[in-house]
Amino acid sequence: MVAKPDFLWLLLLAPVPFLVSALRRAPFPSLDAVPHDTLSSLIGFLIKAAAALAVAAGAIALAQPYRLAENVKLVATGAHVVLVMDRSLSMDFTMDDDEVGSGKESKTQLATRMLMDFVNRSPHDQFGVVAFSSAPIFVLPITGHRDAVKAAITALRRPGIEGTNVGLGLQLALNMIGHDPEATSPVVLFASDGEYGGAGFFDFSLQDALRKAFQREHAHLYWLFLRTHKGNEDVFSAPPRGDEDSPHTKPERHMDLFFKTLGVTYRVFWADSPHAIQNAVAEINRLETRPVTYYEEIPRKDVTPIFYGIAAFASLLLVLAKLAETEFRRSSSFGGQVNVI
Repeated sequence: MVAKPDFLWLLLLAPVPFLVSALRRAPFPSLDAVPHDTLSSLIGFLIKAAAALAVAAGAIALAQPYRLAENVKLVATGAHVVLVMDRSLSMDFTMDDDEVGSGKESKTQLATRMLMDFVNRSPHDQFGVVAFSSAPIFVLPITGHRDAVKAAITALRRPGIEGTNVGLGLQLALNMIGHDPEATSPVVLFASDGEYGGAGFFDFSLQDALRKAFQREHAHLYWLFLRTHKGNEDVFSAPPRGDEDSPHTKPERHMDLFFKTLGVTYRVFWADSPHAIQNAVAEINRLETRPVTYYEEIPRKDVTPIFYGIAAFASLLLVLAKLAETEFRRSSSFGGQVNVI
């Protein structure tokens, strides 16, 4: 493509060196008397070709040619990661479930900061973004555009909404993966502090749909569990003998047990401090080294200098050819004085 096509008409002048000679005509009635010289004929043709090339390259250079922008398909190691962010009200509190203040970040602020770091350290990963509270929210499809991903993560810092339904958030993430034919190495990374009652997750029909979707998409699942340890509490362990062990009293434990039955790679990272979150994100990045296909956009490139260079080279050949026609005669008279004609 060219930026200034009006100059392309100059290409019509390219054949002129083959049609018209710039050399001075000799006063011979015919060249038949001159013996045929193949080398001279070849040199004459090359000089005309160089002149035509100089004209053509110069005309194209004036038109300012450029190469179009394109998307190049590449293969690297990484993953197609759908970030699923809990945006319930509890995420607006600190890791200790206190009000935000005194330099302490909310779980949302902490998680988004770490996810942003995860994106920066994963140059070949593709990212989609989903949020959820009582209902799932579609934020961004899977893409390699880092600026769009970071903007989507930043948007997750808006105030939370009452209600939590992890299952619907995961279901939307799996649907996003299923509708993307390029998502060959899918990962679901969800950041949540749990369901606080598990009311929405333990719908058996939803669990069955999640199990089928995970197995169909072969998606790995990582849970970044954002809550501080309280004493000896372990939300994933069985309660003491005699205490009720149900999804409503131990929702995180039963969610963890369900995820272990999915038949796909699953890890839960109890991220109870900024340092723990950082380690968890680094571990997830280390685990995901599957082949991933992505597209890299090659921007438009101006190739005008190339044609100016070709025109200059052809012109230089013409100058050298002209200099070769000059005769240098060395006079033996007058003490060896040299006359240049």
